Amino acid sequence: MSLQSTSKGEEPIIPLQDAGQRIEWADRDGEAFSDLSKWFNDTGAYAVLVQRNGDRWQATWHRHIDADLEAEKFTELARLLGSFLDHTRAALNYATYQMALQALRVDPSLKGKLIPDRVEFPIFKNPRLFGKQNKVKELPEKYRLAIESVQPYDGRYPGLWWLHELAREYRHRVLHPTALIPEQSRHRLLVDGITVEPSDLEVIPHERLEHGDMVMRFTLADVPEDAKVHPQIATKVGIDHPLTRSLIGTRVLNEIATDSDTALMAIYNAF
Repeated sequence: MSLQSTSKGEEPIIPLQDAGQRIEWADRDGEAFSDLSKWFNDTGAYAVLVQRNGDRWQATWHRHIDADLEAEKFTELARLLGSFLDHTRAALNYATYQMALQALRVDPSLKGKLIPDRVEFPIFKNPRLFGKQNKVKELPEKYRLAIESVQPYDGRYPGLWWLHELAREYRHRVLHPTALIPEQSRHRLLVDGITVEPSDLEVIPHERLEHGDMVMRFTLADVPEDAKVHPQIATKVGIDHPLTRSLIGTRVLNEIATDSDTALMAIYNAF
């Protein structure tokens, strides 16, 4: 996304290039997070094993990856997540700061009331709290309205609320992407390489998966003893936070990026 506009003489008139740089860095971290998340499936770090009791079967989750290597990979995911959140949150604050500077250029009488160093991009779910607690009260109305237009009220722009809460939490502790979440819509059951759909297939949900957890139960009648029964459990890395624990991590980052871009364009268009 380009946040830099120029006049006819090619002199910048909307100096948001620093915000754009932070978004570019955030995008790189997001891509690296996605690639590393895929690594766990691509390398067979985990497997699902089946046990049979007559016609009744159950599948359990097993860790094949070395514990130290797993910890190393999750630590890198945590670093990438923190960097992504920091760059994205900073981009919104940078753009709001430039908005304040622009307001002073247009209306010097605001000097003394509007202090650019004290503004930051507000994120509120409640419009009443936005009105009382935001730090952009001294901005001209068109700028305040542009910012309010992208507030995550009534379920809009959930990515901005996730950004607000995750970035706030990350300032106090590292958020660990240690939750491996079953992506239930992609579960399949193969018998000798053929997909079957037992009527009583039960997928057991988990906020996070631990070694030995039961993940699936089902009934298969008239299956030979030597049949190869292979449950396929697609998994993704999640983020260990109450807001996002049930969501795939890359979805969270993508939603944050999309809604942050929308907010930045609202600021850009208000100049």
